[in-house]
Amino acid sequence: MPFFEKSSNVKTTNGTFVDATNVTIHNETHGERQYRGIDKILAASIPQALHDSSENNKPACFQGTREEYIRNITGWGLGDWKARQARVLWLEGPAGVGKSAVAQSCARSIGGRLGATFFFSRTNGWNDPKKFVPTIAYQLATKYPPYRDRVDAIVLRDPLVLEKSINAQFHDLLVQPLQELKEVGIGVGEDAIIIIDGLDECDGVDAQRTIIEIIITSVHEQTTPFLWAFFSRLEPHIKAAFSSKQATDVCLKFNLPVSRDADGDIEAYLRNGFRIIRAKYDFPVVFIWPSEEEVHQLVDQSAGLFIYAACAIRYMENPGASEPTARLRSILELGSTNTSDNPLANLDRFYTLILEQVPEGTLPNTLLLLSAMTVPALLFSGAQSLCTILEFPLGTFYAAVVSLHSVLDVTTSNNGVPRRLSFYHASFSDFLTNKARSTPRFFVNNDDLRNQVDFRCADTLHRISHTTYDNEGARLY
Repeated sequence: MPFFEKSSNVKTTNGTFVDATNVTIHNETHGERQYRGIDKILAASIPQALHDSSENNKPACFQGTREEYIRNITGWGLGDWKARQARVLWLEGPAGVGKSAVAQSCARSIGGRLGATFFFSRTNGWNDPKKFVPTIAYQLATKYPPYRDRVDAIVLRDPLVLEKSINAQFHDLLVQPLQELKEVGIGVGEDAIIIIDGLDECDGVDAQRTIIEIIITSVHEQTTPFLWAFFSRLEPHIKAAFSSKQATDVCLKFNLPVSRDADGDIEAYLRNGFRIIRAKYDFPVVFIWPSEEEVHQLVDQSAGLFIYAACAIRYMENPGASEPTARLRSILELGSTNTSDNPLANLDRFYTLILEQVPEGTLPNTLLLLSAMTVPALLFSGAQSLCTILEFPLGTFYAAVVSLHSVLDVTTSNNGVPRRLSFYHASFSDFLTNKARSTPRFFVNNDDLRNQVDFRCADTLHRISHTTYDNEGARLY
């Protein structure tokens, strides 16, 4: 088309004109391009699974505890060890020993060398394997601009990459852009550390195994430049994946056992917790509480499990039917059942005690709520959504959870409306869904509770689909 066709009264002086008919103009804001591909990656990720997310309630180790493990792992990551052929690390241990706390502490200690983190959580719904690679890729994109440009272009060219298998995502979002940059002499993320916590809580055994295998293969073939640190339970399929010849060549393994060797760390944690409780309740200095004997007995009952000690402090600290000294007595009355074949025996007795504090008239609603919280389809539901589904007024909701602040994390808005509800630790969810551990009285996977949840979900969907609104959004019926 000729310039200025159908125009009039146009005057030019020494002008140069370019036909931009086939030129793509990039929308720019304040001199910076808009990363629409990165936006798609963010939408396909789980930001809550980052170690420093405001919704990640997994604490770091209490200062002065687990120092040997943290020192060894960060030393490996920072290159203090001579044997750097081990570019993968796996710390394994049973539930409740503090693996996530060690992972959090390591993430903080590594500092600028930290490339990305992913904290899987079944109870929070942060366990979709297809969101793992996008979450890692997004974090790397925020740190390394050359990588950001490449991966942004890849997603714009093929948005369906975010719907592909884990293997395909890993290749297209990590291996491919990093290799392209390497070919033009741009190194990205050399020896950056990526921390993966709670792999055993990723949805699906096959997905867990696949994540290990693609990372081991990538390290073996040197298609990515990162160091990878895994923290998980010792599940048979995970152990098998880390036992392959390829894995043993590049992997360093640590074990965090249930051990009375942790008694000193647990005692330090408990003493700090008691100090906070005393300050909260303004106990006078002359009031000696707890006694040395009580502290030592509580350490003994913890039996090497940090989760027991953490739950005990929350149980005494949070408001309830009795003050903290009475609550400590109720814990100590449980005594200790140290059995090598069931390291969770003491913890189960403690969880049972907590549920026994729920008034009989409130217990049906509490169990219904807990049952709903263990339904996979409802994991992303906020507290308000659960209230709507279960038809719980706010008073009913708060009555149902008031005795469970030691095991449930309830986040509220400024005006007291519940926003988020989650388990502090997966071991409580495991307890509730295992009839042998919780006994028939507190077992939440029974047919009656599940049927009630299913019915109320169906009823809520029916009500929503038959609700009519006027032109201004007001509900008519």
